Amino acid sequence: MLNNLFSLGGGIEVYVTVSPACGLEMIAVDKHGNIKSYAQTHIDYNAAQREIANYEEFKTGLETLFQMRNINPAKANVHLSVPTVWFGTKEGLPLLLDDTAITNVVIGELEQTYVFKRKEPMPFWFDALASSNSDSRNVFYSAVQKEAVDQIRDILTAMGANLVSVECSLFADLKALFVTGIAAEQMQETHSWSLMIVNNSGFQMLGLQGKRILEYYEEPLPLASYEGEEIYSAIENAAQIALMSTPSSSLLILSETDLVSAEILAGRLQFGGQTLFVEDNQFRKEPLMDMGLNVFQEDQIKVSLHSIGAISPAGLMPVDVNFLAVGGKAKPQVAVIEIPMGGSVFELTPMKANIIMLIIIALVMVPIGLGYYVTSNMVTQNQSKVTELDGQITQLDAQLKQYEKKPDEVAFDPVAEIEKVLKNNRTKIMAYAALGESIPENLYLTYFLTGDDGLINIKGCADSVEDVYVFFKNLKDSLTDSKLRLSKLDLKAGSLDTVVNSTISTVDTAPYIFEITNMSDSQLKSFMAKLTGAASSNNSSNKKTSAANSSKAAKDEPAAADAPAQDAQ
Repeated sequence: MLNNLFSLGGGIEVYVTVSPACGLEMIAVDKHGNIKSYAQTHIDYNAAQREIANYEEFKTGLETLFQMRNINPAKANVHLSVPTVWFGTKEGLPLLLDDTAITNVVIGELEQTYVFKRKEPMPFWFDALASSNSDSRNVFYSAVQKEAVDQIRDILTAMGANLVSVECSLFADLKALFVTGIAAEQMQETHSWSLMIVNNSGFQMLGLQGKRILEYYEEPLPLASYEGEEIYSAIENAAQIALMSTPSSSLLILSETDLVSAEILAGRLQFGGQTLFVEDNQFRKEPLMDMGLNVFQEDQIKVSLHSIGAISPAGLMPVDVNFLAVGGKAKPQVAVIEIPMGGSVFELTPMKANIIMLIIIALVMVPIGLGYYVTSNMVTQNQSKVTELDGQITQLDAQLKQYEKKPDEVAFDPVAEIEKVLKNNRTKIMAYAALGESIPENLYLTYFLTGDDGLINIKGCADSVEDVYVFFKNLKDSLTDSKLRLSKLDLKAGSLDTVVNSTISTVDTAPYIFEITNMSDSQLKSFMAKLTGAASSNNSSNKKTSAANSSKAAKDEPAAADAPAQDAQ
């Protein structure tokens, strides 16, 4: 019942491949990825321009294949795989380049090639296997002509079909070599091997470690211009140097052209390791894999390695290529969850999940609505209590306003006060430190004061004017922002006689007195007045304390004298 309620289409997955040797192939698969039907027809491919020779012929071929397999194009989700147009590598990119910048670099490289000088590329790139000590970034990239993809999309759209993805034969072949088991041993993680792909344009040589591409080399050869043995000789001469320098333990030769037999070429190439071959052309003698009864026996031998790789599930290789991905990055695939229900299977897609969620939300909203109705009645009944509380709040607000700061009052800012104290203390510490570093040998301090806001006053004496000058200069250098000045420099009274009669320099014998300060005259007078007043107050307090003690002693004396007198009586 749920399947009938939520069966929102999804369409038929159809895989279309274009190969120079195998033509145009179409495979329809079921929801489990099993082949339902296969059909094939011939179309021409332009090896020089590396694209379909005639798009009208391509359209006619597609219509024929849809009719042969009785597939409605309007329900088809088409996955297209075309021959590899271009593959390359770019090394030494800075590690800090983002994806957009790398895409621009790749496009710049592609525009230098003869294929994409005239046509806009549709690129796809991925990171190469990085070395642990690499200080740069290396990428592999591939591309197809954007114009070609647009024409194919327009043809499919006119039929009512949906173009889902565009792949190239290189990555389809790698997947197929794995799923068929042909290169299962070579694709083990630690195995180093080489793949040689021969087509009408020449051959490509790939160095791989397991499933990861490490190196790529392409040798263009006009194979169509050679005849018979000349073709094999040309390939052998061009490939021998590359084969001698490769560290691979095995070589797999894949021929995608009717001009070259991979088996014959494998017998001619001199390679020290294991040599395998795959015919993806007219030389194929048996099917590449078991396809069951859904594909006619006479058609099974026609199914190309390219098509087998195209229908292989994603995730088999480190990279899944889709040229329709924005910016050369793969789009996330739509996940489908299969839920067994009795004798059938319910497929849960994101769209179906959204509909189910909407129904659940609707069911949840009914009790919420009832709850809201009941709650609103309770709110109405308690409105009087709310009004009463509002009145109490208003009264409290009025009381709080009485304690609010008036406009003419200055609020106490604890943070500002703390910062002020820290600043004053820091200034005083700097002044103490400057004193310790600046005092010459024959200079003596008799008075030092630091006040708020960095005010400083220093008094002392010295043996010479030079000592005073050195001390003053050192202070100025240490306390650069203090604005110190030498406010007084004079001789002590009778100092010359003292100096003449004394042999050792002391505070008492130093003849010159000085005063250094950053206070103005008015600040200095005010400050000294406060100090004098405080000293007078202390003296007065000391006198009162002394008088009180004397009075107490006087009162105690008679008491002490009377005691003996009483004893005598």
